[in-house]
Amino acid sequence: MTEDDELTHEIELHSTRIVVWEVPATIECGETFSVKVGVKCSSECRLDGWTVEVRDHDGSTRASAVTSKRPWRDTVGLHYVLVELNAPDSEGLYTWEARASVNNLTEVRHAEGIARFGVRAVPAPDCVLTVVAVDVESQVPVEGAKVVAHPYRTFTDEQGMAKVRVPAGEYRLFVSGKKYFPYRSDCDVKADLTVKADLAVDRELSDADIWR
Repeated sequence: MTEDDELTHEIELHSTRIVVWEVPATIECGETFSVKVGVKCSSECRLDGWTVEVRDHDGSTRASAVTSKRPWRDTVGLHYVLVELNAPDSEGLYTWEARASVNNLTEVRHAEGIARFGVRAVPAPDCVLTVVAVDVESQVPVEGAKVVAHPYRTFTDEQGMAKVRVPAGEYRLFVSGKKYFPYRSDCDVKADLTVKADLAVDRELSDADIWR
């Protein structure tokens, strides 16, 4: 072991955390999409100007980009970059990874950071599934209800409405809100379809309800 190797061995590497967010739940096969990739040092070193790369399920590099000078809002030391990517051409759920190379060296040595994330490629949609969520008693629209027709998901707007573009097929639809019982419906989607989801409030049982 050389003197330089001994010195490197004695220096404790700072760990590097990689975060990936804003990954779309589904992406049409071959379509362009983007994710945000953040890099953070365990000791809060400045990691602006670091090169991050995204590799696909075959280990091929899909894209690389350089982190921002300013950290992500409301964070300390999480430098990030928006990475543009292309979805696989074939339908499926793939595991990709984002990494920051150990070649990105500051005055202190850092360990390589890796984060894995899922990329779900889906066929082009044929139909529009419209969901209208309302309170079953008041019939007032329910904003922010989660709508899931696996693998598609979204949230209702202020009118209680959500639109999901899906290929024709059979789906089990779930609609849920913070204070409501989940709504479930099996749908055979052959053309554009609208489903009304009446959501009942999930109330705690009173003594009168229990002993009724």
